[in-house]
Amino acid sequence: MLTRDKIKCLLLEARFDEAMIEHERACLARAMGLVPEQIVPYSILDQPLPLGLESDYQAVIIGGTGDFSVVKDHPNFMGELLAFIRHLYALSFPTLGICYGHQVIAQALGATVITQPHEKSETGTYEMHLTQEGRKDPLLASFPPTFLAQEGHHDAVVAAPENFVRLAYSENCPWQAFHVEGHPIYGFQFHPELVREDLMLRIRNYSHVYASTPEELERVLAAIKETDNQSAMRRFIDLLVLPRGGCLAEKA
Repeated sequence: MLTRDKIKCLLLEARFDEAMIEHERACLARAMGLVPEQIVPYSILDQPLPLGLESDYQAVIIGGTGDFSVVKDHPNFMGELLAFIRHLYALSFPTLGICYGHQVIAQALGATVITQPHEKSETGTYEMHLTQEGRKDPLLASFPPTFLAQEGHHDAVVAAPENFVRLAYSENCPWQAFHVEGHPIYGFQFHPELVREDLMLRIRNYSHVYASTPEELERVLAAIKETDNQSAMRRFIDLLVLPRGGCLAEKA
């Protein structure tokens, strides 16, 4: 039987900054109730992404990045990444996308992702609203109907296939969270793994992306509020990863 201490999650990284890779790893581990060694970073910038790589893990996480846009950039790894996501979908493999990961999962499975006008981009703490489906979803059921979350994005999912269940939205972004019906696959545009201090560190590190002037940077940082949405991450492990691992262990 799979236990929490035996779980290993494959974290697909598209970041150049090693410090930010370690920061993301630590934030994910804390939010999921794991230790950092259970989150295994794998850089897709300079390594192949073969189908079957997931077989040594119990879940795949596709994280954020301050270095690429799903819409505007066409890095060498993108073809393999899209194929890998479709492979995970075919296997119904537990998969979680956050920010960039949310967008690239959506794109791989037929959704529409756009770069929003500057006035609709979201950097800081924003108000999220659960849909009726979101209020019933096991990962978000403990959330209030309206809650604050940390964000930093210019691209956004604006339309999705029928099997995408819309769970949350904000004023500027219609798809803040989704679940792919019939599969243990979720996407969060917002960052449930980050608290106020974490987002401030990220924005300072990627200030060239999120603020055009030092004054704008200080304005963004001053507006960031405290949040705690980490229960969604723990529930991903408890409700999607652990039960599947137990079944696989019994069949082996």
